[in-house]
Amino acid sequence: MNLLRLDQQNVTAFQQLGFIWYEQGDPLRAIPFLLRARELAPKNVTSRAKLALSLMAIGQSTEARKEAFSILQQEAGNPDAITLLADTSLTKEQIAATDQQLQKFPQKDSAVFHLASASLAWQRGDTATASDQVRQALASEPNSYRPHSAMANIYLLQKDLNGARQEFKTAAELAPLRSSERIKYAEVQAASGAIDQAKASLQNITRQAPDYLPAWRALAQIAFTQKNYDESLSLLENISSRNPDNPEARMLQAEVWLAKGDSGKAIAILYRLDSTYPNTPIIKFQLARAYLSAKNISQAASALEQAIATNPNYTEAILALGELNLSSGKPQAVAAAMADLLKKRPGLLPASLMLADAYQVLGRRDDAAGLLREQIKITPRSFEPYFLLGLILQRQGKTDEARRTFEQASEVAPDNLDPINQLVGMDLAEKQYDAATKRVQQQLQRKPDAAGTHFLEARIYAAQRDWPRAEAELRKTIELNADFAAAYDLLVSVYLTANQLPQAITELETLLKKNPSNAVALTIEAIVYDKMNDYQKARDTYEKLLALKPDSVLALNNLAYLYVEHLNQLDRAYELAEKARTLKPDEAEIADTLGWILYKRGDYEQALALLQESANKLPENPEVQFHLGMTSYMMGQADKARSALEQALHATADFPDKSEAQRQLALLKESSGGKTELPVTELEALLKRQPNDPIVLNRLAVAYQKQGETAKAAASYEEVLKLNPKLLSANLELAQLYSGPLPKHDRALEIAKKARQLAPNDAHVAGLLGRIAFQLDNFSWAYSLLQESVRQLADDPTVLHDYAWAAYSLGKVSQARELMERALKAAPAPDISEDAKSFLRMTAVDE
Repeated sequence: MNLLRLDQQNVTAFQQLGFIWYEQGDPLRAIPFLLRARELAPKNVTSRAKLALSLMAIGQSTEARKEAFSILQQEAGNPDAITLLADTSLTKEQIAATDQQLQKFPQKDSAVFHLASASLAWQRGDTATASDQVRQALASEPNSYRPHSAMANIYLLQKDLNGARQEFKTAAELAPLRSSERIKYAEVQAASGAIDQAKASLQNITRQAPDYLPAWRALAQIAFTQKNYDESLSLLENISSRNPDNPEARMLQAEVWLAKGDSGKAIAILYRLDSTYPNTPIIKFQLARAYLSAKNISQAASALEQAIATNPNYTEAILALGELNLSSGKPQAVAAAMADLLKKRPGLLPASLMLADAYQVLGRRDDAAGLLREQIKITPRSFEPYFLLGLILQRQGKTDEARRTFEQASEVAPDNLDPINQLVGMDLAEKQYDAATKRVQQQLQRKPDAAGTHFLEARIYAAQRDWPRAEAELRKTIELNADFAAAYDLLVSVYLTANQLPQAITELETLLKKNPSNAVALTIEAIVYDKMNDYQKARDTYEKLLALKPDSVLALNNLAYLYVEHLNQLDRAYELAEKARTLKPDEAEIADTLGWILYKRGDYEQALALLQESANKLPENPEVQFHLGMTSYMMGQADKARSALEQALHATADFPDKSEAQRQLALLKESSGGKTELPVTELEALLKRQPNDPIVLNRLAVAYQKQGETAKAAASYEEVLKLNPKLLSANLELAQLYSGPLPKHDRALEIAKKARQLAPNDAHVAGLLGRIAFQLDNFSWAYSLLQESVRQLADDPTVLHDYAWAAYSLGKVSQARELMERALKAAPAPDISEDAKSFLRMTAVDE
């Protein structure tokens, strides 16, 4: 470093420092030195190859590919460049371009050539050719570690774990001490349960090369995986003491703090890292995850958008943003993003499944079904497309095709009971009890102690009103799985239908006198009390159960729902549901409970994400659809609310809030006015009947604006925001009113800042905030915001007009005139057009 201070033109010094950081496993620190080395010596392919590898390591695949192509123009046989191109070829166009470059590769009998060919074959889905090419690479260079590593991956594909483990071991033995192959073998050891051997392998590396940071990080990762969080943090200190801003170490450190429940510390670590290494996709992706953990949905979405803007091919970020948008009620955005991703990566299963979900939310079930049929052709051994297609066909009333599809799903995944559950349900609906029994008996022969299968048998007995045998099977189910919530519910329903609730309570009390710690008896008793509407006793019994089993997810979830629905204790309900969610983050029922609690607390944005997740997993559950409909309504999403409420009411099963769903749907249809807009008088009459209706208030505000009654419009928007402060559209409209016809610039600024927090990357929000900043004479800030807005809204005359004035206020006359001329060409409103012409006349003298 001292040498560089003395000689900024020393290419060797820059190159060597870049190499050192790269070899120590810190590509982000290597990149600035390697970029300077490229600037000084653009024909040094060795240095540029390390730069390309460093760029790929941090997720900058587009830039890495550009660098690799440039290297190959100078040296057609560069092994690192051709390998990188092959490994980053995801789209058809990229594969074709790399294949063309590969044909120019001079050493066609080398392991490098065969491995690159294998990688391209793999991306095309031609696993046979990929396997053959890897074997040729191995035959060509049996003592090279890279072919052995590739062979290990082939064995993994073939589910030959022993073969894969041996090849990883050989690769590690042949590889240099400082190599990813040695780290990978330790990870394989740890994953197979050989924790002590994995630690020993890594500790051997740290003894011989204490400055090789990836080995320390791998040790910390093992400790983290084993939930030894403090040990993991201690090991990471070995990295921080050598390199305080090592991205890999800091990202794992953030993961540890998230696992310890401290999202604030995780965000602080990642935010600093993002500031140190801006425009690094992987850091922004991890920051998004931390924001999600802190339930900051808008910031998470913003971080993911930034990651994708930096790397448009960042598949994980695209999928994560898609999930977020789907749960936030933005199916159109999801459909567009997934369709685009599938153009780049045809047949990508997660993208196809998400696109199918988005199509369903948009009411495009035929499109969803067609997409899934195509996916089945591409991935015929994947379970999810069959099962999801079966559900869609079932909802479309195509019973025979649905049956065949569920049967295919069961053949693909014989241990998965979901398709059997659907088939049994269809059999019972048609009173085909023998067919249902045959299915279940086949499953019991395969796995006699599967709780889910005994539950299905209980359903069959219950459908035939054979209560004693139904009860016996349900008790067997609970014996096999004491947390099987549906078994308890059905058992209590059996008692209820057979008029045995009082008898059941007597029997349970007798059991509990003998053994007060009988968790199963307590669970059944609590549910029975709930069914009898004795909510106080149900609560007391659940609390006893939690004192006995603090981590009983069933008790946590049921008691939380009891508190929110019947006992009006939202804080306690939230505490219980949060704990249940932490213990079982993928349970749809828990997502529904927590989402409904958040709805009752007025946090509609967070509620919507959870309830959409639950509805995606439980599409036939009317209560979940009702909750989703009500929350969508409070978010101002009328079409989505109508769809969910209609789905709830079309369900065959009954639910407690059915009359409320009918009333809300009727009101929604009434307030929409069909194809015509309702007059103000009718909207005002509706509001008297439903004073806390955000959709009616919003429509009334729009109607007032059209009539020029801006004060009334503002008052209506203020009422909307009292109901839901996070409604972006209402914030924007109100800020516009206060920045224009009803000048209250300080209030406008307050509201526009709130809108900016809700949508940090929205160009319209940036433009409005920029205009308000200009009105308050903050010209530099206004210029910055309007500059940001114009990048996305290049032809918006209003934004161009405001940006021109901001530029002029900073003395940028030429730029201001150019912007105002663009505003005039964009067909602005008459007032903007006149002002633009006046501005150009005024500034003509200045030029």
